[in-house]
Parts: sequence; C-alpha cells; structure tokens
Amino acid sequence: MGAPTARAVTRHPALRSLRCIRCGDHQPVDDHPRGCPSCLKYGTPANLACVYGEPDATDGVRLPYAGAPTLGEGGTPLLRFDTTGDLDLRLKWEGANPTGSHKDRFSALAVARALHAGYEMVAAASSGNAGVSLAAYCARAGLGCEIAVTDDTPGHVVGLMRDLGAEVVAFPEAEQRWRHLAGHLDSRTVLPVTNVVVPPVGSSPFGIEGYKMLAAEIRADLDGRLPDWVVVPASRGDLAWGVYLGFRELCGSGPVPRLCLVEPFPRVSAVLGGADPHGSFPGGTSVMPSLAGNSVALQALEAVRLSAGRAEVVDDTAATAGTRRVWRSGLPLEPSSAAAVVAVEQARAAGAMADGLLVVALATAHGLKGM
Repeated sequence: MGAPTARAVTRHPALRSLRCIRCGDHQPVDDHPRGCPSCLKYGTPANLACVYGEPDATDGVRLPYAGAPTLGEGGTPLLRFDTTGDLDLRLKWEGANPTGSHKDRFSALAVARALHAGYEMVAAASSGNAGVSLAAYCARAGLGCEIAVTDDTPGHVVGLMRDLGAEVVAFPEAEQRWRHLAGHLDSRTVLPVTNVVVPPVGSSPFGIEGYKMLAAEIRADLDGRLPDWVVVPASRGDLAWGVYLGFRELCGSGPVPRLCLVEPFPRVSAVLGGADPHGSFPGGTSVMPSLAGNSVALQALEAVRLSAGRAEVVDDTAATAGTRRVWRSGLPLEPSSAAAVVAVEQARAAGAMADGLLVVALATAHGLKGM
C-alpha cells in the first residue's frame, strides 16, 4: 500500500530543542513522555515545546517533521454560525477530518515522530477520538498501535479501533490507563504519545505541533484577519496549547487572539480563581467524556494566561440542550464540540464577548461517530 518509512520522514532543519513551558530548561530533541525532567523532580510536571531556530521566509507555522503519513487531514471549512445579536461567530468544522475529529492533526505528527525515531508501535490513552485517529494513522504508516481505554468506552468505538488494527486494553479508571502507558517508558520499540504521569503534563509535543495549523488555516480563511476570540474545548489542553503556539508563531511579538477554554467542571477556572494547579478537582462522568477528568495540565493554564483569555464551565444540562440546538441547525457535533457554542452564549451573557467581535469556535468532532 506504499506506507511511509522512517527514511521518508525528515526532521525540520531548524528544530533545535524542546523547552519546558514552566522553567524554561532545554532538553534534546527526543521523546520525554513525562515532560520536563527538572520540574518532575519537584512534583510540578510540565510539558515541553518544540524550539526552532531563526524564522524562515514563509510567514507560516513550522512543523517538526515532513513526509508524515497523511489521510488528507486539515483544510477543514470555517462556517458561519447564526447567532443572536451582532457577534460574528464562525465554526471551524474539524469533523471534516478523515476520522471525524481534530485528533487527526495530532496523529499525523505523532506517528511521523515514531517513524523517524524508529519505533514499531505507538501507545495512547483515549476516550474515543484519539484512539480511532491514531489507529488509522498507525495502520497507514505500518506501525502497531495500542490504545488504553476505560471500561465505559462505547463498544462500537472500541470496535472501530480494533477494525483499524489497534490492540485495545480497558481499565476501570482513567488514571490506570496512564500507569499502564508508563510501563512502556523504557521501551525502544513502543512510544507513548499521550500523558503518563499524575499530575498530567499532556501529550507528545511533536503531535501537539500539528494543532498549530489550525491557527494558520483560520487566518487564511479570514483573509489575513485574526479573530478576537478562539473558543477551544479542553481537558488537559493539548489543542488549546497547540493553537496558541500557532498564533504566537504567526503573530511574532504582537498580540494573539484570546483563548476561551471550555470545560465541564471548574478546573482551569478554579486555578484562575486561586486553586492549586497540581491538585485534584471535583469531576465525574460527563456527556462530554473527551473533556472530563479531575486534573489540570500547565499547558492549558499557559494557553489562557499568555493569550489573556478565560475559561468557561459548560455543564451537562447546558451541553445537552446546546447539542440539540446545533444539530437542528444542520451541524451534527458531538456534545464536547457543541459545548463551544454554548460557551460563547454564556460568555456573551456574562459580558465577556461583546457584539461586534469576531469569534471562532473549534467544532472538534463529528457527532455521527458517537451514535
């Protein structure tokens, strides 16, 4: 089938190191699933971010690897969404990606890294979308794939992962998946690409780089204009951090769009109110499983802080009603995606988003896959 090989994947020549988003220490370009070694010693886990040399002349974002296996991800439409008042709301329809979610952008780069570094298998924890996506991209690349899920993951979603060739292992609790992935840390054949520690740091910085393209596409879709706000459904902040990095690269030292992170329980919003970012927060089950969890990763907080943004809590009742309204408008979004529209409505009611602003909400995943 002409699957890519390690030799076909090339590293960006300007990629210099990985820098801790908390302490600023630099690490070599390698795999660090536990994040910054220095911060980990002090019980303050933090993710690493790719550092490039001098900007080139392309006036765009840079990605760590080229020649990555592709299924045609990216280039998703930016749709106008009718709303009351004069606020201009657009939806970035990520359900148009090959496996129906934004995760395809991550998978392409995470799998490229695995190929380039000579791994034979990629391992990840997932509530659904990431597992299906990684299974597809690993199959395309000729790599093995192991997905750790919880026992309540819908059977048909697990079936999709297995149909795509993934090995699926299930655990009663979400954090048990992370401990299982940590068992691969000393392997030179299996690469964990999602979080493995508590408190969490987030996923592979190479995969997160794929989300930078959303910033580039949004700017291009708006003919060079930047939105005032970008609304991002968030759990541990992989997507939000990647989008921030993309806008920062595009904007240089200038201002970037403000990010509004959407969560089903107060986590980021609790930390912004003074809570310990490394603590545990009230959580539980949710109709938005991809946003659930009781912990915060520093990258989510940094995305809000560095963009002068905010967090918006959308509970299950509001998300369910909002999903129904969005479907009736002809857009079949899963509840985690529809929650972004609800967050805009709530932020407007609170006076945080005024008429006349341009707002882009990331509609992260197709709702039909959840049926």
